[in-house]
Amino acid sequence: MSIASIVGVSCNSDQDDASQMTNSRTEGMIEYNLTYPFLDTNDIGLNLLPDKMTLIFKDHTYRMESIGGMGLFAAGYVSNMDRRTMDYFLKIVSAKYVSRFTETTIKFFNQDFPAFRSMPVDSTRVIAGYECKGLQIIFYDNPIPDYVIWYTDEINLKNSNWCNPFNSIDGVLMEYMIQSNGLVMKLTAAEVLPETINPEQLRIPTDYKIVSNKVLMRKMEEAFMGFDY
Repeated sequence: MSIASIVGVSCNSDQDDASQMTNSRTEGMIEYNLTYPFLDTNDIGLNLLPDKMTLIFKDHTYRMESIGGMGLFAAGYVSNMDRRTMDYFLKIVSAKYVSRFTETTIKFFNQDFPAFRSMPVDSTRVIAGYECKGLQIIFYDNPIPDYVIWYTDEINLKNSNWCNPFNSIDGVLMEYMIQSNGLVMKLTAAEVLPETINPEQLRIPTDYKIVSNKVLMRKMEEAFMGFDY
C-alpha cells in the first residue's frame, strides 16, 4: 500500500555492494525514507505516520513494511513475482488483517492512483549508490503536480512493480510517490544492504485475520481518515 530525501553515494564500499547485488540473484534489503510532501507540517497526526519503509527480498519474493505510532500501526505486503500474488497486511493497535490480491484484483487495490502517462528524462541520478533512470509522470487529472520517479536496473529484482501503479517499469523503484486514501507518500531509497534473508521474514504471522479485499480496503480507509492533500 507497499512503499524521503535522496542520498547519493559514490564511495568504493557502496560500489562493491552494488556489484554484489547486481551480479547474482540473491537477497537483500532496501531502506527507504518516507515523507508526506503535501501534508501540513503542523498536522498533529504527522508524528504518528511512519518515516521509514523497508523492502527485503529473496529470489522471486519481497516484503515491504512500514511501522508508525510507536509500533501501534504497521502496513505492508508480501509480493510473489512468479505467482503474481500480493498479501497486504495491516495492523492497527491489536487488530491485524491480511488479504490476498491477485493479478486480476490488484487493479482494485490501486484504484485511487490517478491516470497518467510517462515520458523518459534525459538525465540520470545516483541514489543510494545506484545509477537511476528517470520518468516524468504526467497526470491527466490530479490535484498534485507532475513529478519525476527514479528507478534502477542494477538490482536483480525482476517484475517487482507488477502490483503497483508503475507496472510498466522494468526496474526497482528508488524514488517515487504513492497516493492512497487521500494520502501522498514519497519514498526515496537511502541504503541498499546485501543481507541474508531468512524465508520466515517473508511470511506473514498466523495471528493476522484473513479478510476479503473489500474489508481490507475499508480498514485502510478508516486508518488514514483525516489525512488529505
